[in-house]
Amino acid sequence: MIEYDPCSEAVFDDPYPFYAQLRAEAPIFRHPRYRPWFLSRFDDVLAALLDVKSFTVTEGTTSMELLFHPDPDGGEETYFDRSDLPMEIGAVATLDPPVHTRVRAALSPPFKPAAAERLEPFAREIVRGCIARARERGGLDAVADFAGHLSVRVACRVLGVPLDDADFYVRCINTLFERDAGTPGVTPRGRDASMELHVYLIQRIQEWRAKGTRLGGLADAILYGDFEGRRLNDLEASFHLSMVLIGGTETLPKAASAAIYRLWQHPEQRARVAADPSLAPQAFHEALRYDMPTQMLGRVATREVEFHGQTVEPGEAVMFLWASANRDERAFERADAFDVGRGLPRILSFGQGTHMCLGMHIARMEGRVLLEELLAAFPEYDVVEADAVRLRSEFFRGFGSLPLRVA
Repeated sequence: MIEYDPCSEAVFDDPYPFYAQLRAEAPIFRHPRYRPWFLSRFDDVLAALLDVKSFTVTEGTTSMELLFHPDPDGGEETYFDRSDLPMEIGAVATLDPPVHTRVRAALSPPFKPAAAERLEPFAREIVRGCIARARERGGLDAVADFAGHLSVRVACRVLGVPLDDADFYVRCINTLFERDAGTPGVTPRGRDASMELHVYLIQRIQEWRAKGTRLGGLADAILYGDFEGRRLNDLEASFHLSMVLIGGTETLPKAASAAIYRLWQHPEQRARVAADPSLAPQAFHEALRYDMPTQMLGRVATREVEFHGQTVEPGEAVMFLWASANRDERAFERADAFDVGRGLPRILSFGQGTHMCLGMHIARMEGRVLLEELLAAFPEYDVVEADAVRLRSEFFRGFGSLPLRVA
C-alpha cells in the first residue's frame, strides 16, 4: 500500500522513505485526496519538463494552484486560483511559448552569467558584514542572519527596488509559505500576507509610474517595457516583481542552510571544502540535489500522455516531485549519500528546458560566496541543532532557523 500523502505529518518529518516507495512501486501515483498525478523518478520528471507540447503552465505550477481540489470536503478553499484576476500576461513561470519566449527574453539580461558575476562584489560585501556581526556576537542564524539576509537584498538589487523594504518582503513571503499542522494548503494569514505584498507593490508601482521613476534594475523593464505590444498593467507588474522576490528570497536560504548543516554533519567534507574553496560550488550543488527545497512543481496535460502504462488525460494535473527525482538511485550512485566529491551532475533543482530557473546563475554565485566566506572565517562552526527549526510544508522543505556558534 502506498502511504504517501504530501500534507501528512509523517511526510513533513521525512519525505524520503515515501519517495523511495513511490519510485519503486508507483512511479506515477494519484492520491484520492488530491487533484494531480505525482511523478517521482528522475527520467520521468525530466521528460515531462522538456515536453512543452503535452503540458502547459498557464493553469499554474505550484502546490497552491494544482495540488488541491477547488473545495475539498466542503471546507474552505486551500488552493490559489488566478483565473479571475485581470492578467493576460502573468508571471513568466505561468506562460507557455511563444509568449513565454518573448517575455523571458525581455526579463533575462540581469540573470545572465556575466550579470551574476557583476553582482558578486555586492553579495560578498553583505556576507562579510554578516560574518563581522557573527564574530561580535559569537553566533548567527544561518537563515535569517546570513543566507536570507543576503538573498532578499540581492533580489532587491536585481530589481533596483529600495533595500529598505527587504525585511518587509521577507516577512510577507515567509508568512505565505507557513503551514498549520493538520490543515493543508495556504493559511488565512498566508493569504493575507500575499495580499499585503501585492497591495504594497501595486502602490509602489503606481507611485513610480506616476513620477516616471527609473530604478536602474529589472523593475524598469517590468514597469516600462513592451510586453506583447503594451505595458504590463499594475497587477501584472506586481506579479512579475513578486516572482523575483519570492524566487530570490525563499529557495536560496534553504539550500545554503542545508549545505551548512550537511557540512557540519560531515566534518571531513567540511574540512576539504575549507582547505580547497574551489569545492564550494560542488558543495552547494550537492546540497541542492540532496536537500532540494522545492518539493514539487507541476503542469497540466494538454493531450494524452502515458507514463508506465497509465494515461494522463488532457486537463489533468501532474506534480513533479523534484526532491524525489534528485534522490533517484537510477540517476545517481549512492543517491542517499551527501558527497561534495560527486562533482556537478545534472540535477533538477533549477528545472530543465523552457522554464529553467532564470536566477540559477545568481543563486549559484550566492551559495558559493556564502560557503567560501563562512568557511574562511569559521571553518569549525557548530550547529545548535536543538534550537534548529524545520519548516513543515507540502511545497518547501528546509530550515526556518539554523543557529550557529562560531569562535
